[in-house]
Amino acid sequence: MPRLHREELDRHASEKPHRGDGKNSADVMSDDLAGYRSLGEAFAARAAAYPGRTALTCFRGSTAPEHETIGYRELARRSQARAAELARRLPPGERVLIALPTSPEFVEIYLACLFAGLIAVPSPLPGSSASAGERLAAIAADCSPGLIVTTGSALAEVTAHLRTHGLARPAVDAVGPASTEPSSWPATPVRPVDRQTDAVLQYSSGSTGSPNGVILTHGAVLANLGALCTHLRLGPEDRFGGWLPLHHDMGLFTQLTAGLLCGAPVVLMQPTTFVRRPVEWFRMLDRFRITYTGGPNFAYDLCTRAITDEMMAGLDLSPVRYFVNGAEPIHAATVEAFMDRFAPIGVGPHTHSPGYGLAESTAYVACVPGGVRPTVLTVDARSLESAERPELRPADGDGIGRQVMGVGRPLAFDARIVDQRTHEPLPDGRVGEIWLRGDSIGRGYWGKPELSARVFDAGLADAEGGGGWLRTGDLGAFADRELFVTGRLKELLIVHGRNLSPHDVEREARAAHHALVGQVGAAFGIGAPDERVVLVHEVRPETPKTELPAVITAVTRRLNRSFGVPLRNIVLVRRGTVRRTTSGKIRRTAMRDRFLAGDMHVLHAELEPGLRTAPTGQHT
Repeated sequence: MPRLHREELDRHASEKPHRGDGKNSADVMSDDLAGYRSLGEAFAARAAAYPGRTALTCFRGSTAPEHETIGYRELARRSQARAAELARRLPPGERVLIALPTSPEFVEIYLACLFAGLIAVPSPLPGSSASAGERLAAIAADCSPGLIVTTGSALAEVTAHLRTHGLARPAVDAVGPASTEPSSWPATPVRPVDRQTDAVLQYSSGSTGSPNGVILTHGAVLANLGALCTHLRLGPEDRFGGWLPLHHDMGLFTQLTAGLLCGAPVVLMQPTTFVRRPVEWFRMLDRFRITYTGGPNFAYDLCTRAITDEMMAGLDLSPVRYFVNGAEPIHAATVEAFMDRFAPIGVGPHTHSPGYGLAESTAYVACVPGGVRPTVLTVDARSLESAERPELRPADGDGIGRQVMGVGRPLAFDARIVDQRTHEPLPDGRVGEIWLRGDSIGRGYWGKPELSARVFDAGLADAEGGGGWLRTGDLGAFADRELFVTGRLKELLIVHGRNLSPHDVEREARAAHHALVGQVGAAFGIGAPDERVVLVHEVRPETPKTELPAVITAVTRRLNRSFGVPLRNIVLVRRGTVRRTTSGKIRRTAMRDRFLAGDMHVLHAELEPGLRTAPTGQHT
């Protein structure tokens, strides 16, 4: 295969020097994690080592006079007290569904479950998003928790959602303050727990269907976060901070748990605060001198568009060593624009860390370490999108180039790129399904043995590969040992023998007209074997109705020029119409079902014959 041309995102004259004072402590920390029997034991050791250090700060906004803080010793005491109470009520291995906002109470009950040999089941709080209540009920129906803990104000709503779904069994408690009675010191788990004990039921996002509960053991989480912190050289001198929801694997593990297991201060803010006022994220980073933070690609795009020069005045983000980018496809243009935009306030040229992970592997699989420039390949679009033999082939002057960004090397995993039909391993440069093996992999989906066997115990066609592989459902390829993620199997759009990614279609549409900038779209296919692609996209509220036909014309022209195939079915809708998961991912399958059922108010649409009667509302 010809060597691929690389473009490195290094448009700044000087490189921020890599901090060296955390190297030894990070290595020691990861070695320690390998020796602990449980997450509770590991956290208790950090509390004993740093009892007077602030463990948790809940950032209430830049105008708040103060922020709630808890030290490591007090957090361990509260968690142990709650663990003792839970252990009196629930047998080992029982599920505790935690439907709480980002708060000290969430962290205390999460840690209490780890201390008490119970299974923590993070869930969104009803009212936090349009679908949060339905997701909570679906999770409860799937795992039958012995207890649901929520806020006093949400108690009635939670109970109503459960009743609507015919769930009468679970006890639902309003969270109260932890007992003030003194606990043993140093803190210890209140029940025997080892690395094989189930720790967390982490539910997948549900972007391509119903969410599944991934069973993660104490050992899997310890292995995953030990590998992450070793790879990124994170240690107790770091300061973790972010707004990611704690019911999402990236927020729970790589933001909260990793920080606590490092013995580092962790600063948390509400996800809704970030969405409403993105600059509050930057103000939090500046105020607490955060060194490690992260978010999905859309967050970096939102900051670039929404944070003005006036908002940036006085901010200093130079302490940040890592802006981790994961949880959704990463766009090179977004990364470059973010780095350029915020270089004047200290964002270093090598602080942006593209990464890849999934709930089935705890959270982390790969990411770009500090001081290393993210790698961007410009590849031939037709070769990448070939339905028969997709591959990363260098773009030439005659074809359409597509940029793909590397996410680093999966050092803690045995990783293969596999032909999803034959289960044969593929060579470097070929695109196939990403398969993984390693200590971080979950042990299956809760209550779904057949699905678990297909996903978590796949076998390669070659004798040397053996079984026990996790099928991620994601598509990618290796180049120079680095992983490049190119799409999602279930969401591929097959058009005239080509595989198109819905993310690419949606991104190109937004670039076609200012009325779509910053809005959300969902591309999906209808029919087989050659699908007709439909794009449902929200428009800015201030867009005049008379401008909508011109919007569709601009989008159609750009899509046809970018992909070389006719993509003519465009539906424009109001903001808020496109369904998303509680972690922000587009629910394309749900949008396809809504389109076919006519369950949308359409502002304007242009559709091929045979599709014209699908959506309701005004269209042409």
